[in-house]
Amino acid sequence: MKKKMKEWLKRYLPAEAFAIIGAIIGAGLVFLLTNNRILSAYAGAICDGIVFYTFILIRDLNNSKKKHGTKEVIKTIRNLVIEFGFSEFLDLLIIRPFIMYIFPLIIGHFAIGIFIGKIVADLIFYLPTIIMYELRKKHLK
Repeated sequence: MKKKMKEWLKRYLPAEAFAIIGAIIGAGLVFLLTNNRILSAYAGAICDGIVFYTFILIRDLNNSKKKHGTKEVIKTIRNLVIEFGFSEFLDLLIIRPFIMYIFPLIIGHFAIGIFIGKIVADLIFYLPTIIMYELRKKHLK
């Protein structure tokens, strides 16, 4: 299990580091412009996703290209959809905006609430994501 944890951290942690920044900036800018916590929560969730998936996509495409050339692009994209599709659907539409809305209210500080809310949403997000990642590795080469 320790080996798996290292693999998952290596796969997801760099993208998450950048996604945290995207979430805070996106939510913060929308909140400054609109003073609307619901729009801010969705903006934070969307910016988080854009930064996260841009990082993952570029890295996976580069790795695939190094190993197999450009012919593996479709398989790489398919693998990402399988790995993240279900989790992202629930995460972006329901879980992450709700959590990023509620945590700043609970904590009483907007940026810290967005940060902690993002971490909590990530924990929920990664349960089905890691399951799909492991199934994909096992069944789709």
